[in-house]
Amino acid sequence: MAGLYVHIPFCSHACPYCDFSFELLKGGRVDELLGALEAEAGRLGRESPWADSAFDTVFLGGGTPTCLTDRQLDRVFRTIHDRFRVSPDAEITVEANPETVTIPKLKRLRGLGVDRISIGVQSFSPEILLKLGRRHTVDRAEKAFASAREAGFRNVNLDLMFGVPGQSAADWADTLERAVALDPEHLSVYGLTIEPGTEYARLAEQGALDLPDEGRHTALYFQALDRLTGAGFRQYEISNLAKPGFACRHNVSCWKGGDYLGLGPSAHTRTDGRRLANARGLADYLRAMDERGEATDMDETLTVDERIHEYILLSLRSVDGLDTRLFRDRYGDDAMDKRDPAIHALAGEGLLAKRGSRLCLTRRGLALADSVCEYLM
Repeated sequence: MAGLYVHIPFCSHACPYCDFSFELLKGGRVDELLGALEAEAGRLGRESPWADSAFDTVFLGGGTPTCLTDRQLDRVFRTIHDRFRVSPDAEITVEANPETVTIPKLKRLRGLGVDRISIGVQSFSPEILLKLGRRHTVDRAEKAFASAREAGFRNVNLDLMFGVPGQSAADWADTLERAVALDPEHLSVYGLTIEPGTEYARLAEQGALDLPDEGRHTALYFQALDRLTGAGFRQYEISNLAKPGFACRHNVSCWKGGDYLGLGPSAHTRTDGRRLANARGLADYLRAMDERGEATDMDETLTVDERIHEYILLSLRSVDGLDTRLFRDRYGDDAMDKRDPAIHALAGEGLLAKRGSRLCLTRRGLALADSVCEYLM
């Protein structure tokens, strides 16, 4: 089994914090992208290992896939089903922004086999939405959720963001309360990071952003974990919580080291110890597809050390942690033993805990996961 990711890069506008690969929909080259996706899927669908794979998860991300028209979405899914085998019980997710969905469009997606919708709400505070450059209102976000329910979605994720300039604990508490009141199956809670090249990065350099310090940022993260676990959500990854049985299958598979195929600009692929990435920008992707019939911009076979590093990083993202027995079976006793001093040091700092044969990040460790993983490398 494997996962399929399709990157739809179009958005109606640019958010000041976003560094994903995207293009403005107005004047966008949508039909050119769809033609390139058809060509890329046609080639890869005939090649090993994908010709022999049954995809048990499909994920349309972006960008904003629901910016596309019904005809264009039909074409995307026709491409997927014509070129690949999708398991009958596959989890099929589409990302959406509140202002881009209507009941008819959501019903159309359900008819195309989509059973999971992920809505980029980010906040239920009008002031915070304005700071994030979002185009939807609080009312529109709530209506989008209600529309998803009316269209038949019984697996809905809401994206929420903390650490926004000027965001108070009270603002964040209100957003969490409103999210809990809607009763979604899944919540993704992301801390804002300032990415190079974004409008937020420029403003931060000028000192024009009221960003929280590390202590405030961590407090907002813990505030979310406390409220959401208290409401019946189980945290299963650093930034993701779900009701029982509703963890995102696509992401869980990726975090467990499963194979996945990526189509479209900036999409990544992982298979049999190889990592591949397509050209990041739409123009470069389209040019490569036109000239070479493929758009791979990076293709590397992981060394043993790189596989170990990847295993540590992905395993510790999960609250279930790293299985030391499996680690020893895969990479040998020496690879585990050489990390014992680092493990003891991190445990002494209260960042890492041993639970049977597993190493897990503590509550404090979850907030400092990147630093912990780097120390273990």
